Amino acid sequence: MMVNYRERLKIAQDKCETKGIEVTRAEWLMLDLFQWQKLDYLLHADEVMTEAHNVLFDNAEARMLQGEPIQYIVGMQSFYGEIFKVNEHCLIPRPETEEVLLHFYNLVKSGDKVVDIGTGSGNIPILLKKMNQNLDVIATDLYDEALSVAKENAEYHDVDVIFLQGDALNPLIEKHIKVNGLISNPPYIAESEKALMDDTVLQYEPMSALFAENNGFQVYEKILDQLPDVLLPNAIVVFEIGYKQGAILKSKIEKKYPAVSVQIIKDINDNDRMVSFKW
Repeated sequence: MMVNYRERLKIAQDKCETKGIEVTRAEWLMLDLFQWQKLDYLLHADEVMTEAHNVLFDNAEARMLQGEPIQYIVGMQSFYGEIFKVNEHCLIPRPETEEVLLHFYNLVKSGDKVVDIGTGSGNIPILLKKMNQNLDVIATDLYDEALSVAKENAEYHDVDVIFLQGDALNPLIEKHIKVNGLISNPPYIAESEKALMDDTVLQYEPMSALFAENNGFQVYEKILDQLPDVLLPNAIVVFEIGYKQGAILKSKIEKKYPAVSVQIIKDINDNDRMVSFKW
């Protein structure tokens, strides 16, 4: 069937509406799949769709209608204005994490050695390095598949980040590495919250990057136990948190380390989004 881009987009939007999917996803899919801006679409809208684009869009549309996240279909996600490769082995970076990144960046100093624990696609350490080449940036992840994606992203962005594989702070301890700053967006969702989550997240995103035992606090507690082995005096620590976790995590930290003063910081939506303290 010979259709132009405008007609093909309308067909996809109608299918989304029938499926109960947000119709804006169809346009998002077309733009990202063809690596277009909205202006590109407007320039091509009345042109007959090429056969190659037709096949590509048909396949992508079928995946979208099954509920697969568009970021995995097109293999990328924008984060703080930069493009990062993503796949099913790493969590899709969220806009809220941009605020966590910026908070941490504004606290560390040029020349500091910093680490991102549980890096996933590598978006946090790569951006830290792009924002300040004088930072010495390390990133860890438990899973080799995620680290492979992060390394590809670092190469694409042409930044020098040291990647280490291992659980929590073990890779740093094993290499006797001490840092001036630690940031982490670890798995923090409790199993009990699974029923509240979107089916597309549960079906497609890696469970290991989402859920943690002990009501979502397991990874935080593991990191906290190991902090004395890796932090230099006055080091900065920033955790991304679930919106219900702030007070509990603050209490856990201050009970374990009474000399530490912990801040709970809200995001742009007025939800508790991060816990921050100086060592």
